[in-house]
Amino acid sequence: MLKDITTGNAKKDGQEFRFWFVGHIEEWCKAHNMPFDPGRFGLRNARGIETKWGIYRKDEVRDAYAPSSDKTAMSILIRGDFTFTFREADDNAACREVRLKSQGDYVIWREDVEHTWRMDEDSEILTIRWTMKE
Repeated sequence: MLKDITTGNAKKDGQEFRFWFVGHIEEWCKAHNMPFDPGRFGLRNARGIETKWGIYRKDEVRDAYAPSSDKTAMSILIRGDFTFTFREADDNAACREVRLKSQGDYVIWREDVEHTWRMDEDSEILTIRWTMKE
């Protein structure tokens, strides 16, 4: 049905949720004490997948490792130079660095991996998380 079409701008729509613009928005609203309006969020309110349009400045760093989650993730470089450092949640000594520096470079990681990052240039990156469990 034509009413089942949602449009918007990822950069603008993600501002409320740290650049995440598709995902379990109803849950995110509850966590941030915001009213949930199904008409406003439309098909962006989705279970099983989350999408982020990340905008970062040169020399920006995530110092603390993001914990592992219940989702597999993929980040795709739109523009810039973005370096991830990954480590296993149960073996902090085992690390791997991945640099995304050409448009379209991507990295995919599973649920049991923690990560941090740094920006070597102003960067934009699209990140998608989804559940692999059936």
